[in-house]
Amino acid sequence: MRRSGTLLLPLAALVLAAALPALAAPGGRPRFGAYVSCSASGRSHDAACSLGARPSAVFRSFRRGGVRYAVCVRRPGGHRHCRHKRTRVRGVRSRAAIGLSRPGRYTVSWLVHGARVKRVRFRARAPRVFVNGDSLAVGTKPYLPRDLPGWPIRQSASISRHAPQGVGLLRSKGRGLARIVVMQLGTNDDPRATDAFRRAVRATMRIAGRRRCVVWPNIVRPRVAGTSYAGYNSILAAENRRRDNLFVVDWTRMARRHRYWFGPDGVHPNATGYMARAAAIAAKVRACLG
Repeated sequence: MRRSGTLLLPLAALVLAAALPALAAPGGRPRFGAYVSCSASGRSHDAACSLGARPSAVFRSFRRGGVRYAVCVRRPGGHRHCRHKRTRVRGVRSRAAIGLSRPGRYTVSWLVHGARVKRVRFRARAPRVFVNGDSLAVGTKPYLPRDLPGWPIRQSASISRHAPQGVGLLRSKGRGLARIVVMQLGTNDDPRATDAFRRAVRATMRIAGRRRCVVWPNIVRPRVAGTSYAGYNSILAAENRRRDNLFVVDWTRMARRHRYWFGPDGVHPNATGYMARAAAIAAKVRACLG
């Protein structure tokens, strides 16, 4: 509609234009800045973060402080969660923590007055996991990937493998050894040979070094030659107290509470028991990331 030579815009269009936040101010200068950082002090966008990181969604308003905004995170699997925040001083970064629940692609959006001003994507990557075990590892093999979806897991299980043999397998990996090692070993070993088992545990930790993490379930088995596996479990407990990167799964406690999982041999559980064992191992694997 034109009146006295002036073009009049509909009132609704004017209101909408006023409500929508512009990405850039007059002259091409940005009004807002936003990115995802894998660290609390990061100052640029990161395309990928490890699951052990504590990423944050960073937002800045360059023209004024006190801007109310929403940051929404869509996680792998489609779940979306939004938080409402407010900037403080003009130009100062406002941060919202992003919890990484699983590997995969995350999408982060920032909205001002309900309008999206920025959207970025980044990936969360899980460290490699290597499972080294005996027949109990055979039993948990189909369940671990379900409990750690998206994690790169390689499993090597042999029914009669002993702890020293498992150490040799780790040593053969050299620098290619995974960041997280799961040792399901000791059940086939002689409970009277506690010194040999202690050497195997310590050798495992030396091979892993300080930058890797080891998860080791303790032993459940009836006495052999009149000797229980309490000595092995005491060794694992003692080494666990000494080391920050050794995580012991308390399989003995789980077994005492669920005796019906086990058959006549008192060693191998049913499917329910294997699923519970795998879930407990997976929980410790995640704990390796802090």
